[in-house]
Amino acid sequence: MVKVSPATAPPLPARYPPLHCGQQYNLTVTALGGSCNSSHSHVTVQSGPCAPGNLHTNLQCITNSTSLMWDKSPGALQYLATGRSASGHVTSCNSSDTYCDLTGLQCGQVYNVSVHSADTVCRSIQTVRSDLQTALCPPQNVDAQVLCASGSMLVTWDPDTDAQFFLLDAVTEAGSSHSCNTTANQCSISNLTCGESFSVQVTAVRGGCHSLPSQAVNVSSAPCMPTGVNGSQNCVANSAWVSWVPALGADSYTVTADGAGGYNSSCSTSGSTCEVPDLACGVRYTFYVTASNGHCEGPRSVTFSIETAPCNLSSIMAYTQCHSSSIQVLWGPGGKLSTNHGYIVMAEASDHSVLTCNSSATSCDLEGARCDLQYSVIVAVSSDTCSSLRSPPYRVTMEPCPPQDVVIKSSCESRGVHVSWIPSPVAEAYVMTAVGGNGDVLSCNSSTNNCSLSGLRCSQQYNISVFASNQNCSSTASQNVTFNTVPCKPDGVSVSVQCANQSAQLSWRVRAGAEGYWGSAQAEDGSRLYCESTGTSCTIEGLECGAQYNFTVQASDGTCNSSFSEPLPAGAAPCPPENMRVTTLPMQNQAQYLRASWTNVTCPNVQYLLEVTGCILGDSQSQFELASYWTDTSFFELLLPCGSSYNATVKSSNSAGESAPSVAVNGTTAPCPPQQVTFTGSISSATISWNASVYATDYTVYDISSGVWTQVCSTVQLSCSLTNISYSNLEVTASNAAGESEPTRAISVHLSRRRRDLSGGEISSVTGLAQPEVQVTVKTPNTLLVDWSPVEGATYYSLVVQEQRPRPRHAGRPAPDTNRVRPERRRH
Repeated sequence: MVKVSPATAPPLPARYPPLHCGQQYNLTVTALGGSCNSSHSHVTVQSGPCAPGNLHTNLQCITNSTSLMWDKSPGALQYLATGRSASGHVTSCNSSDTYCDLTGLQCGQVYNVSVHSADTVCRSIQTVRSDLQTALCPPQNVDAQVLCASGSMLVTWDPDTDAQFFLLDAVTEAGSSHSCNTTANQCSISNLTCGESFSVQVTAVRGGCHSLPSQAVNVSSAPCMPTGVNGSQNCVANSAWVSWVPALGADSYTVTADGAGGYNSSCSTSGSTCEVPDLACGVRYTFYVTASNGHCEGPRSVTFSIETAPCNLSSIMAYTQCHSSSIQVLWGPGGKLSTNHGYIVMAEASDHSVLTCNSSATSCDLEGARCDLQYSVIVAVSSDTCSSLRSPPYRVTMEPCPPQDVVIKSSCESRGVHVSWIPSPVAEAYVMTAVGGNGDVLSCNSSTNNCSLSGLRCSQQYNISVFASNQNCSSTASQNVTFNTVPCKPDGVSVSVQCANQSAQLSWRVRAGAEGYWGSAQAEDGSRLYCESTGTSCTIEGLECGAQYNFTVQASDGTCNSSFSEPLPAGAAPCPPENMRVTTLPMQNQAQYLRASWTNVTCPNVQYLLEVTGCILGDSQSQFELASYWTDTSFFELLLPCGSSYNATVKSSNSAGESAPSVAVNGTTAPCPPQQVTFTGSISSATISWNASVYATDYTVYDISSGVWTQVCSTVQLSCSLTNISYSNLEVTASNAAGESEPTRAISVHLSRRRRDLSGGEISSVTGLAQPEVQVTVKTPNTLLVDWSPVEGATYYSLVVQEQRPRPRHAGRPAPDTNRVRPERRRH
């Protein structure tokens, strides 16, 4: 019961003494007042599960796992078992029952095994624990040595202090076995059967628990003794053929012939027959066969004896001539021959073919001898080749045959060739020659059946031939084999970078021996782009605009590649700007601004240069060249002379180089002001004329007397008729599509001479005098300079300046031609 005082703060939660594990509790809470108690509040509480008890382990040695069992704990719904080794290895299992298996235990370890119980909320605070020692690890570094002489085997392995003893098994292929039991780390097995192969394994044991077997070691006992040994004499070659029945466990055999007087000979083979060579005549030999398996030699076979025939003929000699199939045999006489018998000469070759010839003299020629063979020659009485009347064998070697199957392999790295051929059994040395198409002759000597040449000239064809030789003769040349050296690196390399598709076309000259070519573009960061071709050009795509590349070409003959051509630096320069437009601004001081604009090129860090060339006033001798500075803007203005033709281009550039010029824009500037303007006539009727302005298409006469420009004449001609117009207020301009020139104010005036009566009446013509030539120049808006030529007979001159009243007209200038840019005019 919890008592709460109204004058105090709300109480803290009540804490009970530790509850018993795995129990369910009913809690009742009542509030207490001064005189009354509240109703009861009930709640059910489950305490945490108890720890499991009585943990039992059962180790499974073969699988290195353990079965766990424990007592059920009150309140537990699930159990977690964990095994942790001293080395840190952890394995676990979950179970809702009171048992589970811990698997994957490591051998030779001690695991601390614990089990927790849990419900849906809590896990037991305490746990049950037990230590578990796992099965031993298999013995390591097992080694087996067969002691051939004693017929036993010694097996050793690394010691293991945790093992109580070891079991060794040596099992044959037939399934029989030898075993031993020891507490040491070695064991010996004796009385091995000959010719057996054994698989040896060792197992460690502790407390009835066996480890897994060690890794198997395979050994063999000594081979058995060969049986069925017999032999026969070869009288011609003075050798003996020996045969036997194969022995168990044998890999090879050796036949030994021990003769009286220190003579001996032997032969070895992996088969069951062998020819023992070089037996001396007139000697008794004892023969036996020994088997071996590479580690042990078995016991000797039973022996047998052969006595070779005596040697009564002496001084036998045999001669060969190079590139001849004849052997000349000479001997000294021996013994007394009957009239019915002569001598027989026999020669057995190394391939066991036989040549014979008969003679009653002391010489004979053996025909049909072949190259690459060694012959054993004897001379005997023709009635019995194994009789007492025979010579000892005389060995003669024929010349080597021409080498066969000459194989050529190019050596790309050394720019050479490696040549091999089938070896000759009688050759002692070889000479290989290489004759080039340019007359080069190279050679190399070798005592083996291969030879190499390096540093050959590129793109050359060589004929290879090989000669074999011994101390007697050299062979004829092998069949010629032709090969081509590594192609020379391409030359005449050129590159054309196509900015529009970010590619480059490489071209080069053909190289002899090349079957294909590789083009390469290496960027500054080392990355490469490639193209290939069987012709003399290829296109590399994917260049980065604005990047600089080293372009090279490599030739290939399908096996080897040439070195790279000399690097050709080139950049993926920007394309020429497109959509170039030219406009002209009003004339100023007889010059006109040309404004050029274009579309920006898509490429990093691009700048532009505007270039304008042209002729002044159509004179080919008066040319000009103008250029902007490099700018990153897409427009520029240049000031050009009036009356000029021009050709405008723009090009782009960045660190990779400059582009070609853009498509040219041609045009002319506005014409220069008309020259030699002349006013002829009178105020009432006059003609104004001028000289042609270069490139002008039309002319305009303005009257500026009212303070504004009033067009009084527009014509394509070089003159215009005027009425009631004062020459002092006239201006003349020339125009074309580019604009209008500045006005001409300098006007020469030629007036008709008139006289007025003093009353101001009608003017009458003066007769008898010539008309003066008058020139009027406007000095300022309010000043005129009038000059005239003297007139013969004139006593005085009268100058009349009369203001002309303008007729009503539009206050401003005529509307400009929309296709023409006209300059602003200064008002007078």
